[in-house]
Amino acid sequence: MKSQKSLFLFVIITALILGVISYFGFRALTQESTLNEYQTQQLAKSHVAQTQSFILQQLNQKQVRLDAMLAYLSLDKNALNTLISQDSDIDGIFVLQNNKLVFPDVSQPLSLKDQKLAELIMPVSHDPALLMAKQHKSEDKTPDSGWLVLQDNHYPALIYWRKTDNDTVGVKLSYVKFLADVISALDTDFAPDGIKISDNGQLLYQLLPEPIGDNQTSSYSQNLPFPLHGWQIDYYTAPTNGQSLYSLGIILIVTIILAVGFMALMLYREFNRATRLASQQVSFVGQVSHELKTPLTNITLYAEMLNEMEAEENGQNAHYLGVIISESQRLSRLIQNVLTFTKLPQICIRQVDINQLMNQIYTVFIPVFEAKDIQLNLNIDGQLSTKTDVDRVTQIISNLLSNAEKYAATGKRVDLNVEQDNDNIYIHIRDYGNGITAKEIKQIFQPFYRVKSSITEGVTGTGIGLTIARQLAETLSGEINAINNEPGMTFTLRLPKR
Repeated sequence: MKSQKSLFLFVIITALILGVISYFGFRALTQESTLNEYQTQQLAKSHVAQTQSFILQQLNQKQVRLDAMLAYLSLDKNALNTLISQDSDIDGIFVLQNNKLVFPDVSQPLSLKDQKLAELIMPVSHDPALLMAKQHKSEDKTPDSGWLVLQDNHYPALIYWRKTDNDTVGVKLSYVKFLADVISALDTDFAPDGIKISDNGQLLYQLLPEPIGDNQTSSYSQNLPFPLHGWQIDYYTAPTNGQSLYSLGIILIVTIILAVGFMALMLYREFNRATRLASQQVSFVGQVSHELKTPLTNITLYAEMLNEMEAEENGQNAHYLGVIISESQRLSRLIQNVLTFTKLPQICIRQVDINQLMNQIYTVFIPVFEAKDIQLNLNIDGQLSTKTDVDRVTQIISNLLSNAEKYAATGKRVDLNVEQDNDNIYIHIRDYGNGITAKEIKQIFQPFYRVKSSITEGVTGTGIGLTIARQLAETLSGEINAINNEPGMTFTLRLPKR
């Protein structure tokens, strides 16, 4: 009788266990399916975000280039026409003076291209507020540059503008060239998934592997921010065989049920031995719990002691703070060139002792040059002084010396010579490195240009240092020239005597 009751109880418990296994098995299948859908959606979002980031990066590079160009662009008609014909990124340029279109000059005969640009930009001359419509506004500052998007036939016209005093200069970006640059460099190999990029419904780019049909709807879509707000990225997920997932899941659940049933039968047949085994397991758990408790207590104790010791020893924290400050200062120096490139600080003219200034710069750079076994020589012809901006002169000379230290270290010598005539002071930085060709000398002062040769391999740089130096010199009514001495180069800063 007791055996029958045990058997009945065993069957009931086994049935309950198998029911629970079946319930949680099917629930796990449903959750797995939901998880797969979620992961697929997150993967789609990640790939779309990656594609969007790349496209916006390409546009930002164009914006930085155009902004630098507009900041120092000559408004001479011939110069503007030359720039339009030579720069493939530029599809047209317009100039507004006091909200009046002066280039292209509509009073003169215009080409069909210039006439279309004039018609396109005419609403802006009537309503300059259109330029600010999509810009980020603040309470204390009106934007002086930004993007304007107009509709030119079936294509959007991307226009980057910059306002200076009463002049507003805008550049119509070549949409075809920008699109070609994006597509040529875009990496969207997300196989077996696919992607489409469209502009207001017009297909721009498509990469759909074979499993994805043209009629399949996208699994995730996202529009780009202004000024590419008309662009939409559609992500297509390759179809998956959900039926196979459920089939495999059911087979797995049935296998588990059979295995559990067989194990239950074996457990019932060896009930007594199982009871003893359970008793041993309880004893084993108790022993293990006791053994784990001791090392866990020690870990907690020593962790608390270490925490108290750290509170008493503040010296290491001060060291960490010093490292943070040092690295933040280094980062500040790295971005200073870019900040200077986009917006020059206010000029401060005062009487400057050139001899004292050169000696200060020489003292700063001596350790850097000695670390690379480079001899730095300073020669000053007489007692020199002038009225200028000491910070800008310091930045120019430091930039040129830094270039000599990075790119002409093989010459093992750099001369810093200062001389004068009746009207000017000349500061020469002569190195004895490999030098550069005459053709490259004409280009080294262009923004973002870097000489491609063995002397620049492994040396980091942005390509705007000499551009900044020339801009600073021009604000001081001076100039910078470069000549090839064979060996080496000589950069000369001319400062007028005020």
